Amino acid sequence: MVGGVKQTLTPKAIIHQKFGANASYRVEEVHDSSQSSCPGLAIPQKGPCLYRCHLQLPDFSVVSNVFKKKKDSEQSAAELALEKLGIRPRDDNDITVEEAWDDITGRIKYTFSDEFLSAEHPLGAHLRAALQRDGDCCGSVPVSVIATFDAKILSRCKIINPSVESDPFLVNSYVMKAAAKLSDYIVVSPHVASLRRKNPYPPAIIEALATHESDSLESVEVKAVHIPYLGTEIVELDALDISSGYYLDIIAKRFGLKDGNQMMISRTLGKASCGSECRLYSPIPKFKFSDNSSEPSGSSHEETRNARASYICGQDIHGDAILASVGYRWKTDNLDYDDVTVKSFYRICCGMSPNGIYKISRQALLAAQLPSSFTTKSNWRGPLPREILCMFCHQHRLAEPVFSITSDPVKLLSDIFRSHKKLKISGVDDADNENSSREKEDTTGLGHGFRCGVKVLTKSQDLVLDCSPRKLYEKENDALQNASLKALLWFSKFFDDLDVSGEELSDTDDDQDIKSPSTHVFSAPPILGKGDSSRTTNMPPKEKRVQSITNGSVVSICYSLSLAVDPNYSSDENLSDGESPREVIESNEDIESEYSTDLIESNEGIEFEVGTGAMNTHIESAVTQMTVGEYASFSTTLPTAAEVLILASATDTERIRWLLSVRSHLDYSILLLGVKGPTEERMEAAFFKPPLSKQRVEYAVKHIKESSASTLADFGCGSGSLLDSLLDYPTSLHTIIGVDISPKGLARAAKMLHTKLNKEACNVKSATLYDGSILEFDSRLHDIDIGTCLEVIEHMEEDQACECGEKVLSLFRPKLLIVSTPNYEYNRILQQSTPATQEENHPEDKPESQLPKFRNHDHKFEWTREQFNQWASKLAERHNYSVEFSGVGGSGEVDPGFASQIAVFKREANVVENVAEGSMQPYKVIWEWKKGNGDKKD
Repeated sequence: MVGGVKQTLTPKAIIHQKFGANASYRVEEVHDSSQSSCPGLAIPQKGPCLYRCHLQLPDFSVVSNVFKKKKDSEQSAAELALEKLGIRPRDDNDITVEEAWDDITGRIKYTFSDEFLSAEHPLGAHLRAALQRDGDCCGSVPVSVIATFDAKILSRCKIINPSVESDPFLVNSYVMKAAAKLSDYIVVSPHVASLRRKNPYPPAIIEALATHESDSLESVEVKAVHIPYLGTEIVELDALDISSGYYLDIIAKRFGLKDGNQMMISRTLGKASCGSECRLYSPIPKFKFSDNSSEPSGSSHEETRNARASYICGQDIHGDAILASVGYRWKTDNLDYDDVTVKSFYRICCGMSPNGIYKISRQALLAAQLPSSFTTKSNWRGPLPREILCMFCHQHRLAEPVFSITSDPVKLLSDIFRSHKKLKISGVDDADNENSSREKEDTTGLGHGFRCGVKVLTKSQDLVLDCSPRKLYEKENDALQNASLKALLWFSKFFDDLDVSGEELSDTDDDQDIKSPSTHVFSAPPILGKGDSSRTTNMPPKEKRVQSITNGSVVSICYSLSLAVDPNYSSDENLSDGESPREVIESNEDIESEYSTDLIESNEGIEFEVGTGAMNTHIESAVTQMTVGEYASFSTTLPTAAEVLILASATDTERIRWLLSVRSHLDYSILLLGVKGPTEERMEAAFFKPPLSKQRVEYAVKHIKESSASTLADFGCGSGSLLDSLLDYPTSLHTIIGVDISPKGLARAAKMLHTKLNKEACNVKSATLYDGSILEFDSRLHDIDIGTCLEVIEHMEEDQACECGEKVLSLFRPKLLIVSTPNYEYNRILQQSTPATQEENHPEDKPESQLPKFRNHDHKFEWTREQFNQWASKLAERHNYSVEFSGVGGSGEVDPGFASQIAVFKREANVVENVAEGSMQPYKVIWEWKKGNGDKKD
């Protein structure tokens, strides 16, 4: 090849040269959602592993895309890091303009060689087909074919002029100018834009091709779509008979052209079901080629620019265009083909916007919406935001998005506890209580959190969007996905005309910095739908109902949407002179009655999370007022923007267009199949920063740090979140104990303790995990310094909770006991089941359907503040303890109080009854650790 390239270092090698051991690569396996048996749902199936690489450098980190090989993900991460550092390694594109011209010339010469004629390449198939053309076109290859199907020539043209990315006409002119240098080998026909070999191919080759041609396909017809550059509607063409000759000649005749040499071919717009590529075909604008000019004269004809065709391919298309799926692929001489319909065109239009990509992936163009927030991976439905952003960038020929993840410290622990307001301390003056109260401060988290920024660049590294959310997240993936979603929502504003809802999917917080110096890289979306935005419909008045499904719940519904003509339609719009609405309806063969309805979209089971904007607002509003098994139907006005989505979903385009031309509306039918309420942690995390679970743990840690305790037992330790946090701070504890009845929770706690205790220096000398119930007494835990019982008692029956309190204070006898439990009165705020201003002092007066629900399906009861105070006060009085009431989340001074209410019991008497050692030891040791001896499992 002319203009050879020197061997260069890989991106990973360059990173190693600069950073050495300071560059850390972490490769993770990811599930391939494309193998899912449920399209739109990322359900992992068995299949090849995919890999994503996280590269951590001293000042920043980057995350690669997903690859089939680990080494590819590492090289991609290194390449992204180099881009962020402003380092661009030399590759085969880093050549001079003169070298680029030489490469194009050498490539054209090779294309017309004897060897290439038999190549398993799309160009080879076109060459062989060109030799079967009739008359003067025999052996003549359209310039647009070479410019489109030879990627190397296209890349060299970009070096000469980057504008060729959006103007394919320039590529044609450069190919012809380069071919003109081969006058002894190539015949250039500038007026018809074709090339052919000057000397004929050997007779043996021609005979072999003639034999092969006799076995060609018979009577092959495909559908295509005509896209006029003026305001005429998009229409389907009569089937093209592509078996009757060179397929480009057949398409050219639809434009009234002599042959395919006068055709322009766009880049691919995606692949049809059989694998053939969808492309746009249009006539070449009139031009005069000159050997002395690198630019064709008359290359810009704005008055003939086809806005709709240009929009869907990102290139300038002039005049009428045809969208078809037909062409040659690698390693075959047979044409691949598939039908393209008007529905296909509008689906391509929808797929240009982030919202449309999400809608198509969920197979719910009218119902689904790109969510306005990313909550948890388990609640998200459809491709994740990062994958959608990568798809969007690929669709618009942008570079892969660049992610920068940082881990930042957050507020000190001492700041957190300024929010804890003490309400009542048994045996202490009110004045002391008042002095101990402090104002609450908003916090952003504990320990370290992750923040992610994302940049979207053109392939020439021009900045398109720089999105830097300031919010911190506990998990790195949550930060990455939220940053991706913020960028997607910003891009969605540009494509609002294709959204079914008139509401903008934009982020309303100020918790982000966005810079966008370059939006000219996108073609402006043309107005694709037509209609009257002032349409009205007679909707029957409905009784207002109370929302019964809370935000964060995942619901499953069956729905259908139909387009219907208003039965009272009597407008004179869209009628010819002297024509009545009745005549219009009766003249349409498909319409049997004045009230006509056509099914547009349906789904037998689709899930979405309530409160994130993931569903059409009309559907979500209705669903949240329903009960499982309930059926609802209603009608809404038809937004003008919805017409594109309706045409993208409809099968009978002509009929639907007629329905859209008269007064029509959407009929909704919904069946609520099931509801999965939000988890307690998920619901609380949505309202509190840091999450309420973390605030409870840190409240206990504060008391433990302030004490001189040496032994602690955590009753109902679960996965060991409290024990984990204790090891992050210096304390006086020598012995820590966890008790729980869940084997899985104890196993996770053991894994965590094993890692921390063997790595970190601390005062702890022994740790033990027991499988046991708090309702049973074990003498090994008698007279401990501190006992904790965080969010445990509500998982028992109410009488068992009372028994639990009696046994802990009478038998275990800890010097200090910390108990937390949900405040039932706060549920109305968490669940948003009633207005925030409504008083809940007398919940028994409200209908049961309007009462707040328990925060967790596993809760047997939840107490009000009064109930909790009575339980704890009487318990303390009976067993010679004082009790202090406090809480976390919310405020103790105003209704409805703290979200989690806490009682701290302090033993008053120093005398403790002796319990015979070893007399009662029902707990089973699951795992234990002693300093210097390591750990062991039972």
